[in-house]
Amino acid sequence: MRRNLIILILSLAPGFGGSASNDELTAQRDAFREAWVEAERGDWLAVQPRLSELRGYPLLPDLHAVYLRATINQQDDADIAEFLTANNSLWISASLRYRWIQVLADRGDWERFLEIYRAEYAQAGDRKLDCQAAEAMARTGDAEGFAKASRRLWLVGISQPKDCDPVFDRLRETGRMTDELIRERVGLALDAEQFGLATYLARQIDEEQQHRVARWQRMRSAPAAELGKPEFEVVSDDDDAELVIYGLDRLARQEPDTAARLLSGFAGAAAIGPAERERLEREIALWSARDYLPTAPDRLAALPDSARDDVVCIAWARSALRAGDWSDVLLAISAMSPDEAADSSWRYWRARALAETGDRLAAAEIFTALARERGYHSFLSADRLDLPYALGHTPAEADETVIDALAEKSDIVRARELFAVGLDSGGRIEWQRAMASLSQSERAQASILAHRWGWHSRAIATASSSGLVNDLEIRFPAPYRDLFEDLSPRAKVPVSWAYGITRSESLFMRDVSSPAGAIGLMQLMPATGASTARELNLRYSGRASLTDPQVNIALGTTYLGKMLARFDGNQVAATAAYNAGPERVERWLPDSAAMPADVWVETIPFRETRGYVKRVLAAETVFLWRLNGRVTRLTTRMPEVRPRSQMTALAAGQRKSGR
Repeated sequence: MRRNLIILILSLAPGFGGSASNDELTAQRDAFREAWVEAERGDWLAVQPRLSELRGYPLLPDLHAVYLRATINQQDDADIAEFLTANNSLWISASLRYRWIQVLADRGDWERFLEIYRAEYAQAGDRKLDCQAAEAMARTGDAEGFAKASRRLWLVGISQPKDCDPVFDRLRETGRMTDELIRERVGLALDAEQFGLATYLARQIDEEQQHRVARWQRMRSAPAAELGKPEFEVVSDDDDAELVIYGLDRLARQEPDTAARLLSGFAGAAAIGPAERERLEREIALWSARDYLPTAPDRLAALPDSARDDVVCIAWARSALRAGDWSDVLLAISAMSPDEAADSSWRYWRARALAETGDRLAAAEIFTALARERGYHSFLSADRLDLPYALGHTPAEADETVIDALAEKSDIVRARELFAVGLDSGGRIEWQRAMASLSQSERAQASILAHRWGWHSRAIATASSSGLVNDLEIRFPAPYRDLFEDLSPRAKVPVSWAYGITRSESLFMRDVSSPAGAIGLMQLMPATGASTARELNLRYSGRASLTDPQVNIALGTTYLGKMLARFDGNQVAATAAYNAGPERVERWLPDSAAMPADVWVETIPFRETRGYVKRVLAAETVFLWRLNGRVTRLTTRMPEVRPRSQMTALAAGQRKSGR
């Protein structure tokens, strides 16, 4: 890169120009968005006409960085190093540096590669870079470093990136890839259930290892059939014991009753010690409870004290709830640790169980105490006694002097501008860094500032982290209100519910992606977005559509409406289906008799979905108050959950009739 470009960028950087007016700032943002597209393409000639307008704009270094990244193979290493040294804290510097170190590896500039790797990435856990670093050590004569790094990379139970192939080839060429080392990795792969890798490795040794892997594969596929074979009638060696234990663990998750029966058949197996047997019995009991098998309560009760912890007691309580055994619910809660029993959920269920077993006075005392708080179980408790909700809204007290000072801080200004021009993820990174240097009281004021900007995800998160939890306007904002009020009724879903879903899904981040691949405000999977767009006859272009608030809300509310229709208007079941998928929820419905909605929610097998449903229902309660100015009882939106046969038949009839 020519030095005059660096000089030009520095001359235009923040600090050289005066404060911009609102109109000037709007014009700079527009110019930046246009320039960003050209810089990403590597076309600096197209960027140059806009530079004078961008004089003093806080994000000018970002424009420089994205251009460097796009044209990195044409740049001098010294220019990149100079930029990174001067702008190390920028969100985009991380991606520029990563691109640069990859280019260095491609060039074979191993000395410089190792310098950057050791300074920035040695502890990052990036397997690709770790592999390249081992090769770099070999190429630069660091034999000791290579020996340690290559062994560490080899002895894992998962496949490594192809960048490790030269490292492993070097081990073979130097005679250090021994059969014992391969056998050790086979064992690690089996432990990790990576049977493809284990098979590949075993072929490099002998038939004995191939036979070993084949036995494990069969055990994984059909544990009940394998454990019933004569070869396992006597378990005398460690290999067989390890395989039997693996099979019983697999079977415990799939068929707990069968696992319990087969485990009893290994009573005399000396290789399966008492501690391992107790662990297996605990696993079988827990999986029995998760599937709500009739055998679960007895198995949980039969566990010795040494195996009974809060996890077991919680499973016991939920199993008793599902069975409607209120006395057992009380016993399970009494067996919990004091900290666990003090959780709002178990206080509520203790009160419910006391009421069901006749001690209404004690139940009312707990319900009354819970109703003084705000949250899912508190709202349910208030409904039990027809008490008012303790929403506890207290507007945050703004300190305008502090807010004005924060609004002028360069790192906060940069974060704001990243949000304003649509580089939200970069803005979140820099906002978080800025917050780390502030006191708790300053962070509280920063949350007010972010709320005023309409940056609701940062306002909510910062308010929560600073103890500002009672300003419900900040914590439960209503952005995109025109869109929600237009699109939700079309999908036949309440606006408040759509808001509760959206807040729980994304905290109103329009660009966010989940680890599973869901995108946007209402967190839609691309396939769901595409199919729903076809139903609505909407143009759909993948991520670009899902990060467009109008399209995302249209698709999300429509899909939510489909879930509501599928579960015959039961909002509780539909909320669970939005999170976990309708097929799973249909499996979770009661077998024969209707179930109170609060019991059904508490006994959802997936912890994530269980928490999600509670969070959405509680949030909707607050949104109803925020939107309408009045409280609507939570229980009015929680009808009983009918049996699978009724719910699915009704939904099928609706689909057939076109309702």
